[in-house]
Amino acid sequence: MDSVSIPERIDYVGKFIEIIRGRWKAKSVKKTSFADTLDSILLDPREKDLIADQILATLFSTKFVSLFTESEIGSNKGFFSDASARLSFKFLPPVNETSELRTHFDLLFCDKKDYQWVQAIPDEKWAGFLQSLFIDISPTVRKYIEKEFLNSILILAQRATTLGVDPEVVSKIPRVDDLDSPFLGLNREVMLYVENTLNSTDYTAADQGNDYKHILVMISQCKSQISYIYKHKDVFGISLQLTYLVRQIEQYLRRLSQLLEVLQTTDPERKWLVIVTLLKEFVYAENTKYSLRKHFSTNLQLLAFKVIENTSKTGEHYIASDKSEYWKLFGKALGGGIIVAFLCANKTRLYFQHLPIFWEAFFYSLNYSVGFMLIHILGFSIATKQPAMTASTIAANLSNNGENPDWLNSTTTLLIRLIRSQFISLVGNASIAFPVAYGLDWLYYRYFGYHIADPAKAIKLITELNVWESLALPHAALAGLYLMISGLISGYYENKWIYNKYTLRVRSHRKLIRFFGQEKLDRIAYYFERNFGGLAGNLFLGIFLGSTSAIGFTFGLPLDIRHITFASGNFGIAVAGLDNYVSTDLWLNSVIGIAGIGIMNVVVSFGLSIAFALKSRNAKMSEVKSLLGNLSWQFFHHGTAFFFPVKNVVETQEELEEA
Repeated sequence: MDSVSIPERIDYVGKFIEIIRGRWKAKSVKKTSFADTLDSILLDPREKDLIADQILATLFSTKFVSLFTESEIGSNKGFFSDASARLSFKFLPPVNETSELRTHFDLLFCDKKDYQWVQAIPDEKWAGFLQSLFIDISPTVRKYIEKEFLNSILILAQRATTLGVDPEVVSKIPRVDDLDSPFLGLNREVMLYVENTLNSTDYTAADQGNDYKHILVMISQCKSQISYIYKHKDVFGISLQLTYLVRQIEQYLRRLSQLLEVLQTTDPERKWLVIVTLLKEFVYAENTKYSLRKHFSTNLQLLAFKVIENTSKTGEHYIASDKSEYWKLFGKALGGGIIVAFLCANKTRLYFQHLPIFWEAFFYSLNYSVGFMLIHILGFSIATKQPAMTASTIAANLSNNGENPDWLNSTTTLLIRLIRSQFISLVGNASIAFPVAYGLDWLYYRYFGYHIADPAKAIKLITELNVWESLALPHAALAGLYLMISGLISGYYENKWIYNKYTLRVRSHRKLIRFFGQEKLDRIAYYFERNFGGLAGNLFLGIFLGSTSAIGFTFGLPLDIRHITFASGNFGIAVAGLDNYVSTDLWLNSVIGIAGIGIMNVVVSFGLSIAFALKSRNAKMSEVKSLLGNLSWQFFHHGTAFFFPVKNVVETQEELEEA
């Protein structure tokens, strides 16, 4: 095609896209047959020429940089600033420059669901169609397109380099800002490649190919530096800002590789497949660029990655892999249940003080927080808190986009151990809390002459356990949510301590050295390094549990919490307060209620842990289905393993598929 001039009165490309869009929206068209849409639209050679001419005319008269370097690449504005901008642009869109290819792209794919039908057509179909469309491109247009590609490549390399030597990144990667830094080397190589391609007359294809290989080596080294941050995040921590920077660098490097491959590959089919990949990314990005839902989802994934990836040290302590650890966990659960029994008794006596609502919530929260922190300090455990603390351990075993090929078996084994550990902890907590609470009331009655709970309070405590006549299960679900949040808070503060190097700062604090001495101060610093996250999580968990009822009372909402261990302890106090005059029906309903509360605690906390782990790794729905199917198969064939340690439970993936 020697000319790119077209009649302006007809929008051939727009009409072509409208035909495909209409077929996608038609209810009668199935998605399976839609894949062949491009083949079914009959175009004569003249129509193809007109569409190609219009596209080439647009390309020849616009700038590519904005579309290539910004579309589907994260922003560093910050969560609220970006959300505010998206919201304002929904009501008052920004001015679009007609000289930008991005503007024309938006006009063509103007429907916010265009990305659905674009993605529904297989890459091979798109590649074949585009290859047949652009059979002959004039040298002038081809040269201009190559120049725009090179401009975008240069800008992408410079932006990746700028982020790669950012102080946040430099502080975590040794010598990344030296002259031999891969990011600075990438920028030098790309500048040399672009300069020679544009201006050097004796720059041969062989020279260009060698420089391209050098660039690929530098990109690989840059990716290795990013991997270093991920692999050593438990050593120096990771902040949300650093997470943003790292993800953005990864996006720049990926886009840079794609554009370079389009220019350098000698395989026409491969070139068009890469172009189709870019096309689909651009359509999706432009259709959703003002989407608040996408914004929240993306940031939730980054937040989940940041928090969940930093709780593994704590989470591993809650998973028993053999009989010895299994019974050790049972002993820890017994210790936790004993302390909870004291907390139940103390809270019940606080109830009879009839304090103002604020002070009641304050002392309830203090009671819970001190008790939970004491349990943590003594090395005991609370049932249902384990799933929240083990989210990172689950995430580490997931597929991670194919990097862990044996993820299904390893994750299944891990989850079976986690469920088994959860079961024995529930049994330990609930079985000891009741008798200890009952015994405490007996001692209290012997000393003071009256029970911890009067008959009215005792009946109320029993009524709250009835799953048929109270909101015990919704309240148990709320407690499960709090348990999950407390686990995330633990991860956040554990990471914060490491990231901000508090251990070194405490150890080198002159006034503290004079007060404690260096040796004692070192022990204190290292203790908090190991336990700061856990203590913070337990503090906030106590605040959540202690203040929920007061918040509900303030706003007129039926809010409260139920936890299996506290339910068992409260039942012991209630039975003692009624002098054992509890009917068989009340016993049965209460036991069912305690079991139901425990199951709800586990389901919510465990479910949210899995959800956050999957979100942090951006797991595919197919992986979720495979994991659930594998767990179900294991439960029906090796159900004992979910409650007691046994050997050789998980079969190989081939055996499972054959079964």
